[in-house]
Amino acid sequence: MDTLLSILKVIHIVNAILMAWPFYALVIVNQRVRLGPPLGDRADTYLENIIKNRTIPCFVFQATALVSGLALMFLRGQGLGTLLTNPALGLKFLLLVFIAALLSFVHLSLQPQIDALFAQAGNSLPADFAPRIGALRLRRKRMASTCLFVVLTSAMLGVQVWAPFPLWLTAALIAAIAVFTWRAYKSVTPYGWA
Repeated sequence: MDTLLSILKVIHIVNAILMAWPFYALVIVNQRVRLGPPLGDRADTYLENIIKNRTIPCFVFQATALVSGLALMFLRGQGLGTLLTNPALGLKFLLLVFIAALLSFVHLSLQPQIDALFAQAGNSLPADFAPRIGALRLRRKRMASTCLFVVLTSAMLGVQVWAPFPLWLTAALIAAIAVFTWRAYKSVTPYGWA
C-alpha cells in the first residue's frame, strides 16, 4: 500500500508541475509582442498554434491530478467529506474546478473566436481585425495569468494538505505568488524568479 501511495504522490506532483503551462503561455505571448507587426505572419501563426494546441494536454493533466488526488484520499481511508473537513484539500479541489472552467471557456469560446477572425481574414488581415484579435488575445492572456496564480496557489496548498503552515506564512506565500504572476504577465521574466 505504501508503494502505491508513493507512486500516486509522484504522479500527482508531476501533474502539478506540468500544469505550469500558463507561465510558458505568458512567456510566448510576451515574446510575440516583442516581434511587433504584422499580425498573422508566419511567426504569429506559429506561436498561436503552440498556444491553442496545449488545451487538450492541459485537460489531461487536470483530470490526472483530480483522479490521483482522489485516489490518494481514498487509499488513506478518507471519503469525499475530507474535502469539507480539510480546508487546504477542499480549496485545492475548488481551484482545480475553477481552472478547468477557465480552460473550457478559452477552448470553447475565446480560441474559436480568434481562429474565426484569422480564417475570415485569409492572407491579408484587414486593419479592423487587429484590434478585435488583440482584445481576444488580451483576454486570453489575463485568463492565463489567473490560471498561473491558481496553479501555483494550489501547489502551495498541496504542501499544506497534511501539515498546514501558519496563516501568516500562507498569506505571505500567496502574496509572493501574486507578485510573480504579475511579473510573468508583464514581462518575459528573463531571470526567472529574480
